[in-house]
Amino acid sequence: MKITHISIFLPNDTNLYRTLFSCLEKSFVKAGIKVSGCLRLLAESEMYLWIQQNKPDAVFEMNRVKDEIPILHDLGIPHITWVVDFQGRTQNHLKGSDITYFFDPNADANFDAGGIQDWLPPGTCTKTFSPLQLNLGNYTEFNFIGHIPKPWSDEELNRKIDLESESTFEMLLNGYEEHLANTKFEMKTLEDLENIIKNICKKISINESYVERNVYYDLMEKTKRLNNRAELLGIALKRSDSIAIYGSLNWKEWPAYRKYYKYFINCPSEMNIAHQSSAINLHDGVSFHFRAIDCMASGGVIFWYDNTVVYKEQKRVRGLYDFFDDQCHFYTFREDNFDEAYENFKRNSGSVNKIKNDIISIINSHHTWDHRVNKIINDIKLI
Repeated sequence: MKITHISIFLPNDTNLYRTLFSCLEKSFVKAGIKVSGCLRLLAESEMYLWIQQNKPDAVFEMNRVKDEIPILHDLGIPHITWVVDFQGRTQNHLKGSDITYFFDPNADANFDAGGIQDWLPPGTCTKTFSPLQLNLGNYTEFNFIGHIPKPWSDEELNRKIDLESESTFEMLLNGYEEHLANTKFEMKTLEDLENIIKNICKKISINESYVERNVYYDLMEKTKRLNNRAELLGIALKRSDSIAIYGSLNWKEWPAYRKYYKYFINCPSEMNIAHQSSAINLHDGVSFHFRAIDCMASGGVIFWYDNTVVYKEQKRVRGLYDFFDDQCHFYTFREDNFDEAYENFKRNSGSVNKIKNDIISIINSHHTWDHRVNKIINDIKLI
């Protein structure tokens, strides 16, 4: 189908989502498509009124799927979702959208959401993120830009999962983390993790049917982020004490990171400077992330901590390495080979300007928000 008007709904009114909405809006308008929407997900009654009053041809939402807003089924409005945060959900919960995009390429490789499905990495804006001539007096060796959850509170740890059991979340958490530690080198899908949680529930006499989605989120997402960040920064701290951390105030609640914490960056232009204010920008999680592609557009150097498990017979999921040269345009490292990646980085120091120009050329040719929006428009034509 061909559209002339799309409504975009992003989860919250934050700087990230304001910037993202603006980028998407500009690219859709550039393609001749009217944009409406807001920075929250509407309730069903609100969505009904929105559709009646604004009459969009399609709805684009982040994280919510069409089955979670059934009125769109009733109204016959095409729905495009971009799943960036699973929020404790697994494949069975991510159904119904006419087009489902996954931020995590591993999810795209392992899920079947129905309808059109694909991996959608973020784009970037090379007007906002670009190399600068900086005179920096406080240049650090490493920086990290991102969030960390707070340490578990006593209230969180002591909460009961169901009314029939004396078992607490702490008992479930300990069992889960112990299992993950013992199976660290085994590949796990979200379904695998959900089943692990259910099996632990049985062992400690928790009725798993009472386990709410926020508990699954805490175990499957929060613990993953905590462990990833701890491993990543632990590797860097073995090499240097020159580290700057930018993110939420939660960092100050972790004694190990408190002295490295700077502040929360609330402005894209300031983020552009931060990318260029250290020799190495540390990155974990999904390789092709907002902060990774923005950093590369800025001319910053990305060191991506790859702690994924891939069996030899499996095809590697898509990522930065499909578009950029690993150990030249960016640097992948694992727990046991950081020094090797670091030496490659040092060897390339004489070609910094050429490498930056190559990266920016690739981004301008394939990875701006215009490219992402054109893909969305072309996929909508297939509905």
